[in-house]
Amino acid sequence: MSLYVHTAIDEIPKDLSLTYFQRGYFESQTYNQFICYSNDDFFVPFDITQHSAISIPRSPFGSFIRRNNNMDGIQAFATDILADLKSRKVNELEIHHPSEIYHLSPFVGDLKNLQLEVAFNDINQHIELSADWEDSIHNMQKRKLQSLISEGFEFRKMEKNEFETAHKFLSVCRQAQGLQINIDWNHLKNLIDRLPDAYECFGVFRGDKMSAVCIAVNVTNQIAYYYLPATSPMFRDKSPMVLLIAGMVEYYRNKGFKHLDLGVSSFEGKAQEPLRIFKERMGALETSKPTLIKSI
Repeated sequence: MSLYVHTAIDEIPKDLSLTYFQRGYFESQTYNQFICYSNDDFFVPFDITQHSAISIPRSPFGSFIRRNNNMDGIQAFATDILADLKSRKVNELEIHHPSEIYHLSPFVGDLKNLQLEVAFNDINQHIELSADWEDSIHNMQKRKLQSLISEGFEFRKMEKNEFETAHKFLSVCRQAQGLQINIDWNHLKNLIDRLPDAYECFGVFRGDKMSAVCIAVNVTNQIAYYYLPATSPMFRDKSPMVLLIAGMVEYYRNKGFKHLDLGVSSFEGKAQEPLRIFKERMGALETSKPTLIKSI
């Protein structure tokens, strides 16, 4: 089967359903040397920096994805890619593989068969959007949820013209923690303009005061990603994020989604326990999100 090498973003196949693999997403990013490979069965993007090929920076994940249900040809596909990368003086491969809830990606075992080694496993957490999700959350979170509602906090989906306000809120909240938001407004606006159906925004308000916000990404038609969350320091003791997540669960469940991906709760394999415990108490389940490497 022929291997197609794409060095221009406008050559990328148009049938890729994952938001992070669509042309509009890649076009909004800055890469050192973008390259991707495809055939009838598979697709994988890379950014080449010096002698390393990474799949892929500035994205929650990269790695191989299936374009159909056929896994038989992945060995030949990967062998051809490695030969091409080696001809480009690449000697190290790094793949940021998604959680197993993203079924379009091969299983980690399939990649290990390609002699890729797991450098570390991050902890990824997600909520299954089942009818009985409410039964899975901790009693403490249930009490907080009832308290928020009784005190007049309300969840709502925000409008497209409120994204900039939400971004400013996120920036202020991160600054209060001594952190910096990892995407500026112009970049985020570019993404929203290119992929208008992929980005949604949610908030928790008491009166006209915003207490918590989250910008979410519809990664597929079954998985939404809890991308940019923040809580106002003024309301931190009220835990409005509990109501925000509960509202997002209801919203996406009603739209027929299967999972709310809450993202990683670790850094390079080391658990961030307070974050992990909070998500667990919200009924989240854990899967691995491995980073794999290979010397060429």
